[in-house]
Amino acid sequence: MPSKNKARGNRLERLVVNQAKEAGLSAIRAYASNGMSLGEAEDVDVKIDQYKGQCKMRKKIASFMKPPESCDIALIKEDREDTLVVIRYPDFLKMLIDLNGYSNMASDLEEQLREAQE
Repeated sequence: MPSKNKARGNRLERLVVNQAKEAGLSAIRAYASNGMSLGEAEDVDVKIDQYKGQCKMRKKIASFMKPPESCDIALIKEDREDTLVVIRYPDFLKMLIDLNGYSNMASDLEEQLREAQE
């Protein structure tokens, strides 16, 4: 039986893949959380459209990393490293749908994700 942390990570991977599929996007989870099963680097957990992702679930995330309610994104940067963008997952899915020209699905997605979070 996997550890609690591994089980929690697996749940997150399944959740993000299922939500992406419900939004009409192509999504797949790497077998055993090993991207090599998808022909990718070992640390790739999921692929959503052409985007490769690693899923990490923590009990608590530093508040400075979270976009405030008044903002769509948070930009964070480590000294001498690249700037990173933190975006809420439903907003990311909507962005992918809009980029792919499925804008009529975007409003349906927002409603489905809100209901899933309640």
